[in-house]
Amino acid sequence: MFVVVNKHINTFMKLSNYLTFLTVILFSLQVFGQSADELSVSAFTKYSNNDYSGAIEDYAKVIALLPEQGDAYFNRGICYEKLGKNMEALADYSTVITLKPTDVSAIITRSALYETMGKTKEALIDLDRAISIDSNYYPAYYRRGALFEKMNLIADAEADFKKILNTYPENSVALYHLAVLADKREEFGEAIEYYTAVIRLDPANAKAYYNRAYDYDLTYQTQLAIADYNKVIELDPTYIDAYFNRGYIYDEMNDFANAIKDYNMVLQLNPDAADAYYNRGLARISSGYKRMGCEDINRAAELGDKISKKYYKLNCQ
Repeated sequence: MFVVVNKHINTFMKLSNYLTFLTVILFSLQVFGQSADELSVSAFTKYSNNDYSGAIEDYAKVIALLPEQGDAYFNRGICYEKLGKNMEALADYSTVITLKPTDVSAIITRSALYETMGKTKEALIDLDRAISIDSNYYPAYYRRGALFEKMNLIADAEADFKKILNTYPENSVALYHLAVLADKREEFGEAIEYYTAVIRLDPANAKAYYNRAYDYDLTYQTQLAIADYNKVIELDPTYIDAYFNRGYIYDEMNDFANAIKDYNMVLQLNPDAADAYYNRGLARISSGYKRMGCEDINRAAELGDKISKKYYKLNCQ
């Protein structure tokens, strides 16, 4: 009996091992039935259709076939980011960098993710690393300059953007950032020069016109400021701040009719703009329309503007 039992146990173990082996074979056929190229195409198609989970599954199969191939990790990392799975994305980007330590594109991408996650120190370390690998990789200078700017490290940011201009003197993006940095230093004349260079290279850049207009106003070049605000509105008729600022200039010039027109546009675009109601109210009162002006100021007070509330009590009741 003992020998018979042993024989039954050995037979069962062999059958069990065979079934396990068969299961592995079937699983392998299911996973590896497609080539890596076919799976990559499938993953890209799913990604293009916003099926990020499906793309992740396909890239996982590619990785199973080619575990040393960095592109699949990188692409899967992008999909994870799309799903908000930052830790998973970070792990994939780090794997790419481990496999290809000099891949500056992967390093920059990981740096951007670190920045998104609020890990500024790690982001800067990656940017420094990318630049040390390729001192002519200008996307790294741009990203580091923008990060320095965000950290209010003005001199460091300017150094990076000027590095870009040394090779690409007509890079409008670097010029725009240098203009913003000059504004932060309150060097408005220098900022105007940079914005002018940006506009020469990119004449449809409404934001550059807007910022230059603001600087012209600060430096008492009123007509030039109005001309730039006119251009902003021509390029973007919904640029609400351009209407408001131009209206304010008209106010200061005692051109209340044009000021009121601009405040009308602000309120058309944003009916809850308390500051526009208040300014229009003052312009109407100055134009001899006290009742309408007080109605505007009262509306601004209702929207929570404390100065309007005080003015209304003192002058409109």
